[in-house]
Amino acid sequence: MKKVFSKCGFLENKYLLGAFLLGAVLQIGVVVIPPLAQIFNVVPLNGVQWLYTIGISFLPIPIMELQKKWNEMKFGKIVYGEKIQNPMNKVNGI
Repeated sequence: MKKVFSKCGFLENKYLLGAFLLGAVLQIGVVVIPPLAQIFNVVPLNGVQWLYTIGISFLPIPIMELQKKWNEMKFGKIVYGEKIQNPMNKVNGI
C-alpha cells in the first residue's frame, strides 16, 4: 500500500532500509577507502561536495511527496493495495 512518506514510519520497511544502508555503505566505501578509490578512479570529496551529495540524495523525497499531492488533487483520493469487488462475481455466484 502506498502511503505519504510523512504518515508512515521511517523504519516500517526493513528491506528498503537495509538496501538503502547497504548501498550507502558501499558507495561511501568506494570514495573513502583508498584502494577502492584507486580501482574505481575516484578522488576523495571535500566538505562542500559531501553536502551537495547529501542534499541531492534527499531531493527525491519532497519531489515524490509533491507528485502524490498533485495526483490526489488532480485525480482524487486513490487507494492502492485494496482488492476491488468485481460486480460480475455476484451475478455468477462466485
